[in-house]
Amino acid sequence: MVVGATFALMMVACGTPGKSLPMGASTQLIPAPAKLVSEPVRVAVVTFEDVRADKTAIGRWQHYVESQVDRMVPLEGTAAEQISGFVANYLRLAGFQVTKVPSREQVSSGSADVVLTGRVETYWNEAVAKLGRTELISKNRLVITLVNLADNSTVSSTLTGEQTSTVVTFDLGDLEKLNSNALAQSMARFLGDLRVSERSLKTN
Repeated sequence: MVVGATFALMMVACGTPGKSLPMGASTQLIPAPAKLVSEPVRVAVVTFEDVRADKTAIGRWQHYVESQVDRMVPLEGTAAEQISGFVANYLRLAGFQVTKVPSREQVSSGSADVVLTGRVETYWNEAVAKLGRTELISKNRLVITLVNLADNSTVSSTLTGEQTSTVVTFDLGDLEKLNSNALAQSMARFLGDLRVSERSLKTN
């Protein structure tokens, strides 16, 4: 009995693994960005590189009793694919003509004006249940580089997005919306530093 009780206390203190919760990111959950381009600029978005130590998890839900921790995983594919898809859709909303390709080598000649690549350094979403409330946070750190094919000039930016919220009870949709807004924050900062010049993207 003593051994059993001790084991139970250890499990409560350390937290037991829960289930995996697929979580997405969608531009349908954010306000549409302003149109940046009046002329067609073709952007090829290459699937980002994920340099995080743990490439499988994108967050966690800590239950109030602290005996169960659910793990957040990408809704579709990998975290890098999920973020790349969000970036491509965000650019479409901003007025760009976008294609998505798995690698730089698969950008066919004459198909794009700009090639955009990226690196995922941080991508984390968390829900922590406390007495009477649940605290949510979503954050990301992305390095985005674009190459203008007309002159081979490059633009590189390190971007961070972070959103927090407090709700009464946990709902995965609230965290998905927060995640989408944090990614949109990074993209808005990226586009905010750019201007279109003869089918190329230059810094302001």
